[in-house]
Amino acid sequence: MITGLPYIFANREQQQLFLFDKAYIAGVLFKVGGLSTLIARFIVQFFWSPALACALTALLLVLSAFITWLAFRRSSSDWNLALLCIAPALLMGACLCDNAMHFDVLISWIMCITALAVYRNIKSCKTGWGALITVILYFAAGPAAIVFAATAFISDCFKGRFASALNLVVAFACALAAYGFAWVPTMKAALTPALFYDLDATMPFVHWAPWIALPVVAIIVGVVDLVRLKESRLLLLNCVLLIAAAPISIGIVNKFYQKQVATLYEYEYYTVNEDWDGLIQSCKKHEWLPLTANYLNLALSYQGKLCDDLFKYDQRGPMSLIITHKERGVDVTQAHLMFAMGNFAAAQDDSFNLLLSLNGLCPAMLKMNAVIDILRGADGVADRYLTMLEKAPHYRKWAKQQRRFLWNEEAVEADEFLSSRRKSFPEKGFAMYGDPMTELYSILECNPADKQAMQYALSFLMLAKDMNSVCQIVNRFYGSPALQELPPTVQEAVLFQSEYLRNVGNINALDEVWCLEHGVTHETIRRFEAFKQASIQNGGKAPARFRGTFWYYLTAVQI
Repeated sequence: MITGLPYIFANREQQQLFLFDKAYIAGVLFKVGGLSTLIARFIVQFFWSPALACALTALLLVLSAFITWLAFRRSSSDWNLALLCIAPALLMGACLCDNAMHFDVLISWIMCITALAVYRNIKSCKTGWGALITVILYFAAGPAAIVFAATAFISDCFKGRFASALNLVVAFACALAAYGFAWVPTMKAALTPALFYDLDATMPFVHWAPWIALPVVAIIVGVVDLVRLKESRLLLLNCVLLIAAAPISIGIVNKFYQKQVATLYEYEYYTVNEDWDGLIQSCKKHEWLPLTANYLNLALSYQGKLCDDLFKYDQRGPMSLIITHKERGVDVTQAHLMFAMGNFAAAQDDSFNLLLSLNGLCPAMLKMNAVIDILRGADGVADRYLTMLEKAPHYRKWAKQQRRFLWNEEAVEADEFLSSRRKSFPEKGFAMYGDPMTELYSILECNPADKQAMQYALSFLMLAKDMNSVCQIVNRFYGSPALQELPPTVQEAVLFQSEYLRNVGNINALDEVWCLEHGVTHETIRRFEAFKQASIQNGGKAPARFRGTFWYYLTAVQI
């Protein structure tokens, strides 16, 4: 079983936000496929739980299989056909593992087969009703109307009725009108399920599988009626077809399942819910990747344990804290990291762009923008974000809690987080993201009380094995609100640098008195002496019992 799939489904909740707002509902509803999109977003708002996301998706797929049976059954006791009707649902479920395929596609699919079930039971004026259903379905569920028209025509042909070809003509006319009036971006989107796929990506052909399966079911049912196949043989045929659909579905899942993407979504789930213990446990069960280390250290920083516990985990240089790119793009991970570091300009740059790059409003990024604007004192802008979040049931409580900070300096100053982080804006302006360490220096200069930024700065330098800069920060900031006490790992770095400088002849620099005055304890000095003795006895190699210390990382880990 692919364990990351629940988080892939759950991540959809972070890609589209349903708002109980008339303007929002009207904006979504009055477009091609608008009803399917609106229903999909209403359902996806409950995907904040991976278990609930999987359960709701499974329920809808089972419902689709049942409605498919209603649309094609020959009698109320024709349960042999039920096995065949499961196959399209399996294929649709597999396609949903591709997050570029919007959840709207499942709703449009259910609307399509529901229309088939209704059409099947129409006895009079079937052609006229079929045309009307096609028009309504096209504007409610998009290109699903074309699949409806094609499937209905195939079913009618086996019964000697050919007038339903009109449904196909009407469906294509609707598509031409939608493209001609620019209601859809491309002709491909007007005619195919590509309407429900990310605009900046090309929909793979495998996503046609469930749509092709419906006409195929119609053909099989029609042929079975013609040849009057025995029930036992029909059951066997349905079993064979269902078994054949299973490996195809697995193949589709494997095509789109990417372990690293699923892992990112798992980390994101714990991050947006601020479940730092859960995030640490999640990171520990996955193989080491820079992404894994980034999220693990992010959780440690929010727990105030980044420096203390840094070397208890596998660290491989500064990239364990943040992966820097020559050309910085929109990156949800980077938004979280910049926010944690106190680099709110870079965090807002990322979080604002992420609002526009996903399928809809991203709740976590809306929250981040609201908090940053409260910190900036841009209460009017923050009010707009909070107003949107108040219209989403899952985020209403949080938004109402934040509203107390708007135009209320006393409330901001009384809040430990806001009052301490508000000072992290450089005096020269709202600085943008450059080199992470350079920005951290600026943040600490203007806000020596920012404990999280201090943790990141010291950890970055220790991971870079830059003991000289560690000592400079200790010399400059020791005793400030963010560095009242020296974490054990930082004490270890300071002691090592002190020893090194004395060994190269700089006897006046960072002597033992200086170390003691700057937070190094006698216990750390005793441990350092033990480390040196053990290293000599171990042939110059770092002893395993000192794993988890800066000394072990410095001498045993290559970066």
